[in-house]
Amino acid sequence: MKLADTCIRRPVFAVMLAGSLVALGLLAVPRLPVDLFPRVEFPYVTVRTVLEGAAPETVEREITQVLEEAINTIEGIRMLRSMSSHSLSLVFVEFELEYDVHEKAQEVRDKVAAVRAELPEDADPPVIERVDPGDQPVLAVMVAGPHSIRALSEYADKRIKPRLERIPGVGSVQLVGSRPREVRIWIDPVRLAGHSLTVEDVLHALGREHVELPGGRIETPELEYTVRIQGKVGAVETFGEIPVATRGGRVLRLRDVATVEDGQAEERMASYLDGRRGVALFVRRQSGENTVAVVDAVRAELEKIRRHLPPGYQLVEAMDLSRFIRSAVRDVTVDLAWGAFLASVVVLVFLRDLRSTSIAVVTIPCSVVGTLAFFYFFGFTLNTMTLMALSLSVGILIDDAVVVLENSYRHVELGEPPKEAASRATAEVGLAVVATTLALCAVFVPIAFLGGVVGRFFREFGLVASCAVSTSTLVALTLTPMLCSRFLRRGKGTGRLFVGLERGYASLERRYRSALAWALRHRALVLALALSAVAAGIFVGRRVPVDFLAVEDRSEFHVWLKMPLGTTLENARRTARVVEEKIRALPEVRAVFTTVGGDIQRRVNEARIYVQLEHKSRRERGQMELMARVREVIAESGLPLEDHAVEEIPPVDIPGGRSAQIMYSIRGPDVATLDRLARQLVARMRAAGGYADLYVSHEVGNPEVELTIDRERAALSGVSTLQVGRAISALFAGVRATTYEEGGERYDVRVQIRPEYRDDPSKITLLRVRSASGALVPLENLVRTRIRSGPVRIDRENRTRVVRIYGNLEGKAAGTADREVVRFARELDFPPGYELAAIGYTERLRETQRAIAFALVVALVAIYMILASQFDSFAHPLTIM
Repeated sequence: MKLADTCIRRPVFAVMLAGSLVALGLLAVPRLPVDLFPRVEFPYVTVRTVLEGAAPETVEREITQVLEEAINTIEGIRMLRSMSSHSLSLVFVEFELEYDVHEKAQEVRDKVAAVRAELPEDADPPVIERVDPGDQPVLAVMVAGPHSIRALSEYADKRIKPRLERIPGVGSVQLVGSRPREVRIWIDPVRLAGHSLTVEDVLHALGREHVELPGGRIETPELEYTVRIQGKVGAVETFGEIPVATRGGRVLRLRDVATVEDGQAEERMASYLDGRRGVALFVRRQSGENTVAVVDAVRAELEKIRRHLPPGYQLVEAMDLSRFIRSAVRDVTVDLAWGAFLASVVVLVFLRDLRSTSIAVVTIPCSVVGTLAFFYFFGFTLNTMTLMALSLSVGILIDDAVVVLENSYRHVELGEPPKEAASRATAEVGLAVVATTLALCAVFVPIAFLGGVVGRFFREFGLVASCAVSTSTLVALTLTPMLCSRFLRRGKGTGRLFVGLERGYASLERRYRSALAWALRHRALVLALALSAVAAGIFVGRRVPVDFLAVEDRSEFHVWLKMPLGTTLENARRTARVVEEKIRALPEVRAVFTTVGGDIQRRVNEARIYVQLEHKSRRERGQMELMARVREVIAESGLPLEDHAVEEIPPVDIPGGRSAQIMYSIRGPDVATLDRLARQLVARMRAAGGYADLYVSHEVGNPEVELTIDRERAALSGVSTLQVGRAISALFAGVRATTYEEGGERYDVRVQIRPEYRDDPSKITLLRVRSASGALVPLENLVRTRIRSGPVRIDRENRTRVVRIYGNLEGKAAGTADREVVRFARELDFPPGYELAAIGYTERLRETQRAIAFALVVALVAIYMILASQFDSFAHPLTIM
């Protein structure tokens, strides 16, 4: 205890030691980022490839399987998932946590580049990105006003989006509900056939006539001139003058076979805020950036933008995920302050001395603020996990100081001088204080070394708690003895309160002495009772609800709506508006933000509604109760919905996926069998009760027009399959033929068949393709048309087909639900080759259960070893009997 004696003899040293901790903590506070959860970098990489107009089966066969085969050879892959939907292939690669995601992302790029030539020529280049599961939009801003959607889209895209993207910390800004300007060339197939032309002739004409090529340079003795060949169209109207072909000495121009329109992109998504149409800008932060700081920076920029908005334009915040973060951090900070205050009150009640209490009041802030310095040096953030660890440690922080303080106070009451009393008291309890701190570190340090995603989340929790108790021990052995040697005085308290408390403590001491004497006389019985308590704790602990994250009232949630397959955007929008109005009728609802077709798959039959509630302090019903009420409202509405879900804001957001409280995948070779097993399992879950929003990912019934090419006829006519496919794709999917520049901005030029020829599948036969001899061949002579239904999306895991099950819970713990679902799966007796696997949230839940067991075992072993090293009798427990 030389350190304590040094501090008693040299108080300035003790003050400066504690002061330096406090100063470092105060300097660190304004530099600490604020976020909801700790920074966790997951080794996830996605490969996104677009093939316009392709069916899910084509996307799977031509793109997804090719990419999977190449990527699967990379070392360290934990899970390889993929999703093939209309026009989109999304391959999701999850690596083991110990690998560097930057290196693995580069390996994925190399593998994809090696097979790029095997992908369809019309496919867009694959986009490889590292994925931060927390990279969900942190802020959504709606641009609204009494203007056309094209004008709103242009202003949002050209004026607001670039300014927001320049803000430090902003990763990307995505437009939802926009219809940007686009030059549309509407092909008339009848007029095209009348002039003996095909769509390929139009595309070749645009590529031939709308070009700008370098012309080199001309050098004279005096000057050097750059030669520029200006062949691009200078105005939208001029596109109609582009020559397509020559017939009988007459030039056929584009206007003769098509209509040129200075229009806008096809409407495939929409966004509304409280029923008002507009264009939404979703702001995402960069990986590892602080959410609150990014939102504050964006808000500051939005205020500058608002000052110069054109008349009628408005910028309204539609969604702000930092609101809950601020509220959660503020609540935990208030709880931390209350904990410190109540701890000081308890010290005052038991010691009944203001001088002694003032010592405790000084040491608590020193320990708390000093711990904040470790936040900065370790790169931690102020989040719910770290602040929860700090709040948990407040009661522990005061323990060490109280032990030293109370023992010093006892020696002073015995008549010893304050300096001698502080020195002797610290020497008596110093070893116990250090042993207690080591025991606590033995509990918290193993948490920092847990494996899996759960370990990443709780790493900062364990280290912060360990740093806090270590700091409190340092303060208790330095500052506390010094303050005791200077401030403690011997005195006898007076007053009724003092005398009454003294009598109570004396009575408590007598009872404790009697109980202790009885326990020492019946050691075997006491040990048996202790072991029984441990066994009972284990028995009860197995029945305590376990979850990955606690259900919290965030004052916000999502509503997911799915209309029947084939529903148009207009019908989906109308249905979503009805649900939106019913939700807005609830008095607790503050704002409702709706997007239709805004997800990565651009499915127009799905809508997502973000519901923002009044703060929980200003409403009587809780969030879970309101979510249950919204489920009832939707069920009672009688709307033509195929499915719906009312979900919490997901803590982890994966592109192209959903998040729910229970998530499973059934793997196997046959899709029909997978679908049957999944629906049988869901039926048992519904019968058991306690589940809500149950959903099976496998969907069939998507209306399709299947064109089967008669290869023999096509060969005799001199027409290749590629020609037929390109003609159909260009006219019905629309092809971006070139670009048009105006005012320094670039706009797409899209060629597509007129809308009146796309409203009936039988009109496909109006198309013509050119044979090798130059003659036009009707498409109806080359293909057979059949109306059928196909899959909406095809999911795979580790290169095998899967069907996923999602659901939420009502009155049932996640751990209980997981055990129940596993039991149901066993009863179904899956055929060989089929298995049920936990994914997403449920997988994290199981990691949490394993982490709890691991932490308890390691902590018990560590505590035993520490205590055994201090007291010989603990090395042989049976000797105490």
